[in-house]
Amino acid sequence: MPRLDMKKSKALLQIIFEQAVFTLTFFVTQALLARHLSVATFASFSAIYSAVILLNIVHGSTVMEPLLVFAKANRAIDRKLLLIMHLLITVSSILAVIYLAWIIPGTSPYFVCALILAMTGFVAYWTVRAISILDNASLKSILPALAQLAVVCTAIGLMPDDGPYRLSALLVAIGLPLLLTSALIIVMTKKKDGHPAQAVGEKISWLSFGLNNSLSQITVWAMTHGLVIYYMSMQESDLAASFRVVMTLVLPAQYLNIAISNFGLPRLARLADEKSAKFAAMARMLLMATLASGLVYSLVLWFWGQSLAGLLFGDKYSGLDMHDYFLLPVILAAIQGMRTVLKALKLTRYASWAMAGGFLCFMLVFVANPVASVSTMFVPTVFGLGLAAVIMLHQLGKGLKVAAL
Repeated sequence: MPRLDMKKSKALLQIIFEQAVFTLTFFVTQALLARHLSVATFASFSAIYSAVILLNIVHGSTVMEPLLVFAKANRAIDRKLLLIMHLLITVSSILAVIYLAWIIPGTSPYFVCALILAMTGFVAYWTVRAISILDNASLKSILPALAQLAVVCTAIGLMPDDGPYRLSALLVAIGLPLLLTSALIIVMTKKKDGHPAQAVGEKISWLSFGLNNSLSQITVWAMTHGLVIYYMSMQESDLAASFRVVMTLVLPAQYLNIAISNFGLPRLARLADEKSAKFAAMARMLLMATLASGLVYSLVLWFWGQSLAGLLFGDKYSGLDMHDYFLLPVILAAIQGMRTVLKALKLTRYASWAMAGGFLCFMLVFVANPVASVSTMFVPTVFGLGLAAVIMLHQLGKGLKVAAL
């Protein structure tokens, strides 16, 4: 038993370390680009990156998390169908790239090609991360993230500040190392033995799981990263750039909670399937861990958020008042923890309903307070996600009662 506990602890530490490396490289890359690009150029990048995050959400909901819940919990899953879904996501990413490029005035063919490369690199990287976590070898997937950061730093150092293809070159620097290192990992990974055959009705189960999971997380995206694209559509590049800085500062604690959830989700799913008495204790432990990290980071934003905005992203963002956003990490932590428990119970539809209610509140406050300012525009997000967390808490209580029957 101690040996088993040591193995679990080692796996948890590996996942947290890999997520920390991913978060750090993401954060540093955003900070470097914010410091070295003009506000207008960084705003264009921010809109593109919001689309990347949306594709990441869809990929995680339909590929990674079904693997964690079903395949890692020794339940049958159709790997061939999963591969087809992954291919559709890749094609969708390219179509999204073409659409985004189409609506940006003066887009060059070089920019379109660079954007396609960047999106393809991200999709390859997310797939490698999913497989690595599934195989308890998550340390493999730190290589693409580190390679990306090294190439971006090199590109920023070598390129002239006023080059006409600066953003295109940076997109290549972001996407190419992800693509090449991910391909190298896939080639070097040994094939695993076969997995259980798919049971009758199982396809519907995990496909429904993925669909509801996607809907709930896309709703969160619409209330956060989607606003960057909204600002750009309104030709408010200053607001789009500032909001990207806000979201970059808000999210580090959320990425830690994602690592905790990725580790706990397969075991929670097994305990739920077995109707084990240990399920409730582990669910409480996961909720406490996510809430604690969110609360600590909320306090960091309250005391040092405004100073960090100027220090990390440049003087042009030093006026951001992070006091308006300090509650968001703990709200996102509550949503992340409760949604993980609902995923383990195969009740992702409850999370979808909660997020739909929160989004309705978001829209009502948004329409009632249409002031063009990052600070005042962000209040609807806090209201919407806060209400979604309250609804999800109620739904979680219902889910636990259903599971106990």
